[in-house]
Amino acid sequence: MHRLMSLWFPVTVLAMLLIIMGCRAAAPTATPVPPAPTKAPAVATVAPAPAATTVPTVVAPTVAKGRLSDGVKAFLAKYPQITYMTELKPPTTPPKYGGTFSASGTGTVLHWDPVTTANSASAACYGGLLRSTVDKFGGFTGHIIGPDAAESWKRLDELTWEFKLNPNVYWHDRAPVNGRRVTAEDIKYNLEQYRDKSVYRGSFKVMSEVIIKDPQTIVVKTSEPFADMIALVAGMGIQFTAPEMETQPGGIKAWCVGYGPFKLVQFTPNENVLWERNPKYHLKGHTGLQLPYLDKLSRLKVSDPAAQYASFITGQAHVWVANSPGEMKKVVEQCPTCWGALSGGTSWDHHIAMNLTKPPFNDVRVRRALSMGVDRKTIAESIWEGVAYPSNQVLMDAMGIEYPLTLEERGKYMQYNLTEAKRLLSEAGYPNGFKATLEIGSSLSGPYGLTELEVIQFNWKKELNVDVAFKSLESLTWTQNFYNKKYEDMTFRTTVTLATGWDSATYAVYHSKSPTNFYNINDPEMDKWLEVTRREFDPVKRRDAFWKVFDLEEENIYWLNIVTNYRTNHLRPEVENVSPSLYSWIFSFSTRSMETAWIK
Repeated sequence: MHRLMSLWFPVTVLAMLLIIMGCRAAAPTATPVPPAPTKAPAVATVAPAPAATTVPTVVAPTVAKGRLSDGVKAFLAKYPQITYMTELKPPTTPPKYGGTFSASGTGTVLHWDPVTTANSASAACYGGLLRSTVDKFGGFTGHIIGPDAAESWKRLDELTWEFKLNPNVYWHDRAPVNGRRVTAEDIKYNLEQYRDKSVYRGSFKVMSEVIIKDPQTIVVKTSEPFADMIALVAGMGIQFTAPEMETQPGGIKAWCVGYGPFKLVQFTPNENVLWERNPKYHLKGHTGLQLPYLDKLSRLKVSDPAAQYASFITGQAHVWVANSPGEMKKVVEQCPTCWGALSGGTSWDHHIAMNLTKPPFNDVRVRRALSMGVDRKTIAESIWEGVAYPSNQVLMDAMGIEYPLTLEERGKYMQYNLTEAKRLLSEAGYPNGFKATLEIGSSLSGPYGLTELEVIQFNWKKELNVDVAFKSLESLTWTQNFYNKKYEDMTFRTTVTLATGWDSATYAVYHSKSPTNFYNINDPEMDKWLEVTRREFDPVKRRDAFWKVFDLEEENIYWLNIVTNYRTNHLRPEVENVSPSLYSWIFSFSTRSMETAWIK
């Protein structure tokens, strides 16, 4: 457990933090990695690197683990306009038709192909086989799986799933489909696209065959028992396109032609985007009224974060995401009637990926030492004012918890312990430290990641003589290096996967045989428990398997979890029935849930 720190250390870190923030210049030039790491003198005995640590059998965990930290509780008590996402108040008015919900952003929508890259804006206009909606007021962080193109589904045996299609689902009324009915052939085409070509193929490759049983029935065969099938095809990022779009100028990327609740009517890359209500949408709300309630959705392109904030405060935009306690306080003070939903992330927690195929990162002792050289408690308190948590490597709802685990509940290698860190480095042959590079995106700035990394960089150099040089890359190159496993030493990551299924965030990125194992993890014990998470249909046994995966990562530090800030989705007071989720911000991948939103 976390040892007590001496009184002088937080003061030192705070002073160092001020120096870093005051002296920050342009992204530093990367320091080349030496041909070989600095080794201990020849007289030193270097013990062999231990094998991956297995986890002993434990009693089945309960859902009671995980809680809000004292810092978060104190913050919420001081600002009652902000509520944790599982404690939101229900709407005070009945559903109402009409109005436009607007969001603003500095980013851009570049294209509409949901298979080759994740695009949060596309959730408004695309549909899928099934769907996930945000559990707004049910008191839990997870999603509710519901019908979409399929109106019912069932498991026939351990390898076979059957989906009955809704005959009243129609593509948007736009060329080249012109509002035609969605067919079984359309569904088969899209499922095979996700299996063969998508960024989610690590999970979808379990589909061995997609069969059209009859015009209204799709049968999916899997190569092994797969308990996550329904959640996988219901994922928010799993969005189906009209096959005819492949032959159009610009292809699927050119326009969003789907069967979702809103149809795209205005789009130019890097400019505003506008959607209108789909009058032939096939789903109804909880009161039996036709969805969606809103007439339009609008995404406003703004020049910078200041303009984005101004658009919210002036009422031009209905939602704004605050990334730090300072931003949260600011919006509460300037818009006291606006309400906020505090949410932690999952599958986008801050962490550092290490190249496990090469020294020194292929030695578990080095990885453990680096982890123990990160003072997460002081980082959370100094940078995030306590409104943060130790990053998590397994989805919270897969583990059966509603809150991130506190630092006191985490493993010993997550605790700050310089004495043990130095011992491990010396044992591994690096008593004098080593040099390495850490890739970061060029857009990374301020407390949203960069300051945290600078504190870690400073402390590693000062205390462990581990000299890490930042290598700033254009954001697309930075991301592609990760997905293609081309990062040299280390790379900072926030997003693991943009899928909302448990398998996509665990098996797909951890298993040694997965094509989307971006971390180069190769651990037979990890593989064994990951396979259990797939084939075990008993929910308690499956949850236990996810805890095994969690504990194996805690022991072996296959990626280096640091600290993740809570965020708040702030909304204008006139907005009803909207919330973020464990997986998504409002007007991000939970945009699909905007179908049930209304304006008072």
